[in-house]
Amino acid sequence: MSEPRTRRRWPKILGAVLLVLVVAVVGLLFALDRILLSQARKQAAALSQQLGRPVEIGGVATRLWGGLGVRVTDVAVGAGEGEPLPLAEVRRVEVKADLLRAILTGGKEVHVREAVVEGLHVNVVKLPDGTTNAQRVADRLAKGAKPAEPEAAPSKEPTLRLLRVDRAAVENARIAFLDRTVPNAKELAVDDLDVEVKDLETGKPLELVVRAAVLAAKQNLELRVKAAPLPASLEPVPEEIVLKVEPIVLDPLAPFLPPSAGFRGGRFQADLSAKLGAAVPGGAGPLRVKGGFRATQLAFAGQEGGKALDVGLDADLEADAQAGDLRIGKLVFTAGPASLVGKGRATGLKGDAPKFEGLEIVGHGLDPEALAAYYPPLRKQMGGVVIAGPVGLVVRGSGGETAQTAEVRVDLTPVRLVVPAQLAKAAGAPMTLVVRADAAQSGGRVRFDAALDLAGADLRPGGTLAKKPGDPLSARAAGAYRQAGEGQEVRLDTLQLTLLRSRLDGKAKVDLAGKGPKATTRFEAELRGDRLDLDELLLPTPASEKGKKPPETKPLDPAAFAGLSGVADLRLGQLRMSKVEARNVTLRVRVQGDEVTLEQARLEAFGGTVSAAGTHLAVARPDAPFEVALDLKGVAGEEVLKLLGDHKVLGGTLDAGLKLGGKGWKLGLLSESVTGGVDGVLKGGAFYGKDLVASIAAPLASKLPFAASKLPERGATSLGKELPFGLKIANGLASLSKPLRAETGEGALSLEGGVKLDGTLEMPATFSLSPELISKLTGGRAKPTAPIPVAFRLAGPAWKPRLDGLSLDGAVKAIVQQAAAGALGRAVGAEGANVGDVAAKKKAEAEGKARDEAERQKKRLEDEAKKKLKGLFGR
Repeated sequence: MSEPRTRRRWPKILGAVLLVLVVAVVGLLFALDRILLSQARKQAAALSQQLGRPVEIGGVATRLWGGLGVRVTDVAVGAGEGEPLPLAEVRRVEVKADLLRAILTGGKEVHVREAVVEGLHVNVVKLPDGTTNAQRVADRLAKGAKPAEPEAAPSKEPTLRLLRVDRAAVENARIAFLDRTVPNAKELAVDDLDVEVKDLETGKPLELVVRAAVLAAKQNLELRVKAAPLPASLEPVPEEIVLKVEPIVLDPLAPFLPPSAGFRGGRFQADLSAKLGAAVPGGAGPLRVKGGFRATQLAFAGQEGGKALDVGLDADLEADAQAGDLRIGKLVFTAGPASLVGKGRATGLKGDAPKFEGLEIVGHGLDPEALAAYYPPLRKQMGGVVIAGPVGLVVRGSGGETAQTAEVRVDLTPVRLVVPAQLAKAAGAPMTLVVRADAAQSGGRVRFDAALDLAGADLRPGGTLAKKPGDPLSARAAGAYRQAGEGQEVRLDTLQLTLLRSRLDGKAKVDLAGKGPKATTRFEAELRGDRLDLDELLLPTPASEKGKKPPETKPLDPAAFAGLSGVADLRLGQLRMSKVEARNVTLRVRVQGDEVTLEQARLEAFGGTVSAAGTHLAVARPDAPFEVALDLKGVAGEEVLKLLGDHKVLGGTLDAGLKLGGKGWKLGLLSESVTGGVDGVLKGGAFYGKDLVASIAAPLASKLPFAASKLPERGATSLGKELPFGLKIANGLASLSKPLRAETGEGALSLEGGVKLDGTLEMPATFSLSPELISKLTGGRAKPTAPIPVAFRLAGPAWKPRLDGLSLDGAVKAIVQQAAAGALGRAVGAEGANVGDVAAKKKAEAEGKARDEAERQKKRLEDEAKKKLKGLFGR
């Protein structure tokens, strides 16, 4: 009996357990709903503070059966101060998702079965002060926006492996417009607004459909956007757009647009489809456009004479940039008095045999200034650029079985043109561009000829070129193009540049190969001319700008130079630059990536020759190592130093070799990171900074206790016939590798130390006053037998130095002693360096005379004795 009784008991136990579980789950869901609602209302309160208007949430409900579901109901963004209606209301927002799958995949696979916004109602109200409630919200959000933070580097591993949304939609939305500035104004609406996306999934195409009734009782607008398969980044690439709009009168919506648009009304309709292809980033394939739109009777504030603007497009065209194909079945674009009309076909523009079939694109009345009379905001949108007058634009292409010809003409001669801080041109002044291409159908080269004439332009507003209206400035290039396998070859057989009174002729060749990161560009170019006057071509730097640090510029991108290599040659008979005349200029530049090397750089200037061969730097890497090499032969030192400044420092003929290197070339040659050296010889040199001899002699003469002569100020110091020198450059200082010794003609000058690279001298010096100079100063009172040294320090700017620490006491004492000795010597008939020397000389002279007298007396006595003996012995 116990077994049947047990069997009857277990269903009751199981039912009780299930009941407990159901109660627990229901209780948990109620608790979860309360928690979510509490958190949602906290976020709504924060958003309310941000928007300056109440934000309310009616309820939050969750469900677990059939997947996770969250429903938010009765969401409202209320009215702000002085506003009659809430900004927005939403009846229901509901999302149904596969929670278990998201949990098991760590959030890398997300499946949303449905996401729906139902009953969205937005009220756009124009208030009596002219603003709208939507504008108020936008202004408040902009005011409270935080500065943008730098974006973090994207993770290499995709965080989302799969996203699938079976359906996402906005259903039965309404955007109402109410103008409170007009009494008893009726409400306008974009009604019955539906937005839907179905079967959205990573790796699959995406289609978005928007339908709405714009100021109408039924839907009159449909927009379809198709995108390429959705990548893991979730950034769609649109491929096709279809827009269909039945005629809509836009006048009622005008009051709700920003006042800056100045829009007053008009009519619009469209039936347009476009396959975008490679015209959008990430897209591929040809661009196809068919159909068009018409916007008529468009009214804007400030229209001259009440001229309404009509804009329209009627097109049937296809363009494949990759293949170089263009087909224009029809192209008519109009905007007020301007129009662009096209027809015909071009194929194989990137191949060996391009072909044209009645291609023609012609612009009529392309006058932006005239168009601005219909659309006044255009002037502001052009940012101060003025284009007044019809721009001539003609593109034509035709041919037969043997040859094809295409021509592009742009004529700005009738146009008054102003580009602020760039250029200006009067109406009627010539400015044209003509490009012509001829291609043989045998698969050969495409020959082209392009000519640009800027004679009518005034380029002085740009602050660089001194070209004024009427000055010749033109360029012409003629050559050939051909496809070479997967690459291309461009050859310029003729290149002519007319730059005011200078003319340059040259030729060039460019080979393009590879694709993507392996793409290479190799070039060869040469340019020759009898004369190039850069002083005539370039505007001088204003006095107010001299000495100012140039503005910081963004470094070039080294990646832009990847695969670039080549050689460029320049030959000029005469070059004038910075008031320097140079002849027989030879320049050969080799480029490898962003590395630029001067293989040859020679010119005749400053009375000698200058070479910079061996100089190299990386133009896109300012911190990369660089080297400057200069070889000077027989150049005038005074003229060379003018390149570094306007100050006159050194004269004479210079033979020297200079090598500088370091990092950070953008800092200029005055950078403390520069190292190197200069070795050479200065012949017939002179230091123009100061007459050192006179600067020492004048204070010396004033210190002597007797009247002394003063040397005339000559404004320079002679440095002798030849002055060998060597400088080592490091830490911002050019130091003498060994002391300089210069014969000035009035004494020897010895210098040590060095000069800072900004021209400041730091040089201990000694000047040895020659006996001849001292005699000249003292009027012959002192005639030393050896030079008298004077020590000092040469400091300050090289063009206006100081003599610091000039010590003259020793020299004065020596000269006084010499003068005293000279006076005593003249009195006693002896000369000496001092009084002691004179006395010693006088004593020695007396002793010498005594010895001589004794010798003479002795000899006289000896002679008398001999005579007596001779008489005594008779012989």
